[in-house]
Amino acid sequence: MTRRAMGIAAGVVLALALVVATPFGLRHVPFFRVRQVELRGVRYLSPERVLAALGVRRNQNLFDDTGRIEEAARALSGVVSATVERRLPGTLRVTLVERAPVAFASGPKGMVPLDCDAHPLPYDPAATGMDLPLVERADTLLVQALCTVRAADTALFQSVDAVRHVGTASVALEMGAERVMLRSVPTSDEIRAVGAVRRHLAQTGRAYAELDARFSG
Repeated sequence: MTRRAMGIAAGVVLALALVVATPFGLRHVPFFRVRQVELRGVRYLSPERVLAALGVRRNQNLFDDTGRIEEAARALSGVVSATVERRLPGTLRVTLVERAPVAFASGPKGMVPLDCDAHPLPYDPAATGMDLPLVERADTLLVQALCTVRAADTALFQSVDAVRHVGTASVALEMGAERVMLRSVPTSDEIRAVGAVRRHLAQTGRAYAELDARFSG
């Protein structure tokens, strides 16, 4: 190996060593003490609860390992995923993806928001101002039918006041004096067809009491 090649190799090794060693050295620099934790994506959870769960120490350094903080954020009920970023000189940015609530069910202490799997979510309805349809109980079929409605036609979902079982193979979406009958497991195409019919009736000024989407075609 020539002297020039040896010099280049030594430089590369030194650069790699600095990249690896720098965060360890900066952990002891007071200038990089964490002064602020910035929360993003927090819509339903209490920010105070999230901050308490993260367990950021008073002497936390920006270059300390953030794996523990990410794990604590992901462990929060209602959180799908979490990432932690460093923002110089002293800010940790924590970004959460929360589970979306789609319905309310009655619980021992009031209304409980549910996700698409009918799991209860630790959100405070009064604090977040959620406006969601009511379901008779934390029933998977009812909630998943609502999730299909929400994905296929947002306007229809927002107009639903409640959803309930009708017999063993049907559900009813209740919207004031109107209702829409669906199969227990409706398809997105069926939901979009219902939305098209509702828009047509509204445009032509025709009232209805019930739309039935349980029949093929």
